[in-house]
Formats: sequence, C-alpha cells, structure tokens
Amino acid sequence: MNLKELILNLVYDSDYIPMSKKELFSYLKVDKYTRKAVEDILKDLEKENKIRISNKKRIMPLTEEELSLTGKISIAQGGYGFFISDNEDFSDVFIKKDNLNNAHNNDRVKIEIIREKAEGKNAEGRVTNIIERANEEVIGTYQKNKGFGFVIADDKSFGDDIYIEDKFSKKAKDKDKVAVEIINYPKKGKPEGRITEIIGSKGDKNIDVLSLIRAHNLPYEFSKETKKETLYIDDSVSSIELNGRKDLRDLFTVTIDGRDSKDFDDAISIEKNGENYDLYVHIADVAHYVKKGSAIDDDAYERGNSTYLFNVVISMLPEKLSNGICSLNPNEDRLSLSLKMTVNPKGKVIANDFYEAVINSDYRLVYDDVNNFLDDNDDNIYEDELLKEKLRDFDKLREILSNMRKKRGSIDFNFSESQIDVTDDGKVLNISNLERGSGNKMIEEFMLCANECVASLFAYMDFPFIYRIHEKPSEEKLESFKKDLQAVGLNIKGSELHPKDFQQILEDVEGKDIEKVINLLMLRTMQKAKYSETRDIHFGLSTNFYTHFTSPIRRYPDLIVHRLLKKYIHNKIAKLNQASLEKSLSKNAEHLSMTERRSEECERDVEDLFKCKYMRRFVGDDFYGNISSITDFGMFIELENTVEGLFMYKFSEDRYDYIEETMKAFNADTKRFYSIGDRVKIRVRDVDMYQRNIDFDMEVDDEIIS
Repeated sequence: MNLKELILNLVYDSDYIPMSKKELFSYLKVDKYTRKAVEDILKDLEKENKIRISNKKRIMPLTEEELSLTGKISIAQGGYGFFISDNEDFSDVFIKKDNLNNAHNNDRVKIEIIREKAEGKNAEGRVTNIIERANEEVIGTYQKNKGFGFVIADDKSFGDDIYIEDKFSKKAKDKDKVAVEIINYPKKGKPEGRITEIIGSKGDKNIDVLSLIRAHNLPYEFSKETKKETLYIDDSVSSIELNGRKDLRDLFTVTIDGRDSKDFDDAISIEKNGENYDLYVHIADVAHYVKKGSAIDDDAYERGNSTYLFNVVISMLPEKLSNGICSLNPNEDRLSLSLKMTVNPKGKVIANDFYEAVINSDYRLVYDDVNNFLDDNDDNIYEDELLKEKLRDFDKLREILSNMRKKRGSIDFNFSESQIDVTDDGKVLNISNLERGSGNKMIEEFMLCANECVASLFAYMDFPFIYRIHEKPSEEKLESFKKDLQAVGLNIKGSELHPKDFQQILEDVEGKDIEKVINLLMLRTMQKAKYSETRDIHFGLSTNFYTHFTSPIRRYPDLIVHRLLKKYIHNKIAKLNQASLEKSLSKNAEHLSMTERRSEECERDVEDLFKCKYMRRFVGDDFYGNISSITDFGMFIELENTVEGLFMYKFSEDRYDYIEETMKAFNADTKRFYSIGDRVKIRVRDVDMYQRNIDFDMEVDDEIIS
C-alpha cells in the first residue's frame, strides 16, 4: 500500500478523528525528508476532491453527499449537459447551458443541486468548481484567417471553437485535420490553443477514421526500437525451440475464424474418450516471442489490445508477429500453450493438463463454411471425411457445454451485430445483420471453457492473478430494469434477480418483436466487465472463476496470464514475490481496463461514422424497423440492417405525448399508441456526419396499423 492509499484509508476509517497536518505528521512519524512528500499528497487529494480541509485546518473525509456531487459532465448536442456522479447509484443531474460555468465535455466537476428531482424529471444543478479538464487535446478542422485561425472541434459537444494564434498554427493549411492542445480557458471568450500535430488534409484516405483514432488517444505507430526488434524475429520455428515441448503435431487440429481474419491465435482438437471428450485448446505462445521489458512488450502494454476499425486495424503486436510466427497458420509448425480438458457428458471438466507444445494445424476453416456444413447440412462443403467427423464431434461438445452453462444461469444475449463491408479507402458498400451459426458458437464455448479452467487453477492455488470480473448489477439499476419490464408487460417475481432469472427472461421473449429491446434493456442494467487482481463473480457467465487466456495476439491481459502459466508449468511459480506481483497486477488491471474502454469507444464511434456514411445515400427513402427505446423527446428505431436512428416529436406535424409509467408514446392526432418493440415504417430525414446521428420521420403504414 502506498502513502496516498494509507492516508485515504486512515481518513475514511470509521474510527477516524479529524487531525491537523501536524497531528498527521506525528501519527505517520514523518521526518524532515518525507514531510514535503506528505504535504504534496494532501494537496493532490484536496485537488482531486477526495478530502477537504476544514476552516479549522483539519483533514476531513467527504460526506456521501459531497462524494455524490463530484463527477463528470456530459455535454449534449443542444449545449446543455448532464452531470454523471462518481457514485454510480446517484442519478444524473441536468445542467443548463448557462449553469455549466465554462465546463466542457468529460470535465471533472463539482456541482450543487438547485432543483430537486421530480417525477419524470432529473434534478437540476449548477457547476461550482472545475476539478480537472478532460480535453487537454482536441481534434478538429483548422480554419485559417489572416494572422490567426480557429479549430472547429470534431466533437460538437466541446461547444466552442478554439482560437489559434498564427505562431501556434504549425503552418497548418485551411481545412487541415489537426490536433490542438488547449493552453488557456479564459473566463470570457473562446479557449486558446496550440496545434500539436497536422493529421492530414480533408481529402486524405481514411482521414475521418484517423481523426477518431487521434481523438481517442489510441497509440497507432510502433516505436523505432520495436521496429528494430522486429527485424530479428525468425519466420519459422527452429529445432532448438522444440526442446522440452510436447509434440502435438500429429493431433488433428483446425483453426476456425472469419473469412478476412489474418491472425489466428487459437486452434482446437478433439478426441473421443469413452463417453467423455478430450478437448484441446491451443493458444499461440506469444510469451515465447514477446519478452517482458522489450520494446515490443512496452508498445503492446501501452496499446493494451488490438483495435478493429473495419478497414483499419491497430494491432497490439507488429504484423511479423501477429500475422506471422505467432499466428497458427495451417501446415506450419507453431509454438503453443495447449490446454487439454476432459469433459464429461454433463459438460463438467473432470481433468485438465497444460503444456508448452508445438502444433501443426491441418486446416484453416472459416465460419461461413462451418455453419453451412453444420446448420444447413451441406455435405459438399468439405471432402475430408475425418474433418467432417471432427466437426460433428466439436458440435456435439458445443451443445453439451452450452446446455451446462444455461443450466447454471449463464446469460446469452442475442444482439444484432453489424456486418459492415468497407473498402480500403473507406467507402461503405453494405450494412447487414451478422449471422452467428454453430461454428461461431463452438469457438465461443470452447474459449469460455478454457478461460474458466485457467482461472480456476490459480484461484484454487490462491496465487496472485489477473481475473476478468463482472460484478452484480446495482440495486438502483435492478429496480429500473424491473420497472421497464413491467412497462412492456413482463412481471418479475422476487426482490433479487440472479443470473438464472435474467436467462429465463431472455428465453421468454425469444423470437418476439420485443426480444432485441429486452436484450438491450438487460445489457444497460449490467455492470461493465473489467480486469481485476481480486477474484470476484462474473455475473453474466454465472461463474466465480474467469480470466482471459485465449487471445494473446490481441489482448495484453492474456499475455500476463500466459507468463504466469508458463511459470506454473515449469514449477517456478513459488519463486515469484507474491506481494510485488499483486501490486503490479493491480496496476495492470486498471490500465488494461482503461485501454479496453478506449478501444471500444473508438470502435463504436467508427461504426456510427460508417453507418452515417452509408445512410446518407438513403435520405428520403423508406425503411421498416422496430422501436428500441421511447423517451420524452422521441423514439429510437433500429432498422433491419442494424442501423439505429431517432424520430423526434418536435419535427412532426402530429402531437405526441410520452407516458413514462408504461414507456409508451401516444400520437394525439391519430390516437395511436407506440410501444417498445413495435414494428414501424420510417423515412430517413437527415444524417449528421459531425455528430454521427441519423434522424427519421415516422410514416403511416396501414398494413402495420391494421
């Protein structure tokens, strides 16, 4: 525990009696050498709004109310904002534009409540203090004038244009995409900035995607040191590297991935063992090639994971590793960490073994073909009879494992996933609903089983480890979810919901118009999964043991797990300093949870961008979709191709009322009620490329109404 944590634990202890600085120094036995460090920590804690200094100069903990009134600002398109508290159970607070006190999007602020929450309305607040600015750097378009210029932020929620003196323009040209550092927030007038990077010209290839990459601070260039180290990586496995490894090259092995995949980090094998199955999950031995402390490792850790942006991929590892020697390419010797699991007919893993191994994959299979073979019974897809036999065995085991997870309450969401076909230069050819068949589900089941098996090993050893956890939903979110379910006619018994209850709800709505909506409402109820050095439940999977082991080419947490597992295999794990390891894993978990969120946010923004680019050509055209959400300002509607847009009441000639109790909308002119899940006909009204929003008009469809 560091000094900062020690002070916080002391101040927030239930028996703490507020101390002066002098009393704290005495309590901590601070000498003249550490006094300055403690004073700096106290200043930081006060600045971060984690403690307060009273009028009598006492170090005080914040009250629950004070903690709840500290958080972030989210600015909406209309210029107003919402305060999102650090306390997850505290409801969002509405902030008028005039009450933002010069706060910008994602700034950490302190607020005061000026109007309490009322039925159907958020509480209203006023920003009293800006604790920390979020946007030290903004991405936007430069507008050049004589002697000065402005940067217009791509993120319209930033609000203001940024004034740039000519000496800070970096000789940017008019309409260049740039990164700008904010150097001053004057009390009156526009923020002032300095251009730090010229990303490219407006017409450059994929400039819109590159701008989003920079906006999310995603590292996208490897260091010079990494490029140098990459030159010395061999293209093939040497005979020396096979020493001490289990030879599994004669084991029938396949990879199954998407048709466009280029990095294959998992392969599978199967053998019948009486009434049981021996399932092998082979994972690329990335840890053999990426050594801790190397430049490649440093870059990989900084990225945390690969980011997939359709026609642009930011790989965690250099291509020579990810698509080359680490990729389990067919008919080539590859080093692996292999897990053998013996699974009984009830889906329980009754034995397991871990190996440093060498494999040689027999086939590189793609999901579409496997799905056609298994789901559509197309026997002409493959000629190899052994391959067909193995695929049927895989599918039987998939069903066994799936049934086992379902019985224990694992939640299987059924979402519409977008298939977006994009050319290399960013043109969107088509958007459709991505279909998941038995092949996709098979790999998912086997990887889940392997991840759980590895987590169980370290949990039972009670050894420091990095887990993937998914905490229980908060009471407030559960109550809100129950209310939403009641509004759509689903009644839930009992005061507490378990994973099995959630799974039962999904089964009850399967195949109905409301299915997608219930999946979405349920997802919003869930906490965000994250990495942690402390073992906890994975609520969604209904298990106490889970980690990430199966994708070390594209996820750094898996690489950490591999390094620990290799120590275990070689009986060297007892030599590790557990206290030091636990401390580093805590830091790793926090950083890697952040990099994951960073990538997800960028991926979501790029997906929205491509959907807008695609739908621009359909302005004025009609489509059918289902209502996914109803609010007091409009209805969100998801089209059959997964594109979602908003129909706003204010743009309609008809009068609409929102009925909060039943989550319905009522057209007062046509006397029609609209419910979540209803199928409706819309017309594409407008596409806002800057905000990445799509607006719809509601159309009358006699066929649907009747």
